[in-house]
Amino acid sequence: TAGHDTTSNTTAGAMWAMAEDKSVFRGLAEDMARIPAFVEESIRWVVPVKHFMRTAAADVEVAGQQVKAGDWLMLAYQSANRDEAVFEEPFRFRLDREPNRQVAFGYGPHVCLGQHLARMEMRVLWEELLPHLAKVDLDGPPERTISNFVCGPKHVPIRFVTN
Repeated sequence: TAGHDTTSNTTAGAMWAMAEDKSVFRGLAEDMARIPAFVEESIRWVVPVKHFMRTAAADVEVAGQQVKAGDWLMLAYQSANRDEAVFEEPFRFRLDREPNRQVAFGYGPHVCLGQHLARMEMRVLWEELLPHLAKVDLDGPPERTISNFVCGPKHVPIRFVTN
């Protein structure tokens, strides 16, 4: 379910962000060339995979903390993608975020192999859908799935007007 759950959660979260923040929808309507930036920010914003565990291969110091070979490390992607030392206004969805160093797909030798397919699927979805939408609003309170691993929006009730 790796590609399905993560991509569907990210697109639902992107729709939620767009319906909640009218500047996001307007920015995309004015310039469809911003869709790749929208996809990247959606990935950073939703972070469908919350964490992964890894084992340290060697002794190392990280931010003043000693890590020994064999220690388990929890990679908290949600925290990393809201890191104020890396992202300006990390708790705001921004179409103009550049560079967008999100780590939702992991990094290095364990990076998600499906990341390029996921980005393409989301890009094509928005390229095909957005030209048909004149307006998108929330039509009730959105709700998140409760999970400690893969999660995202459970319900995103929207109301829309077509062109």
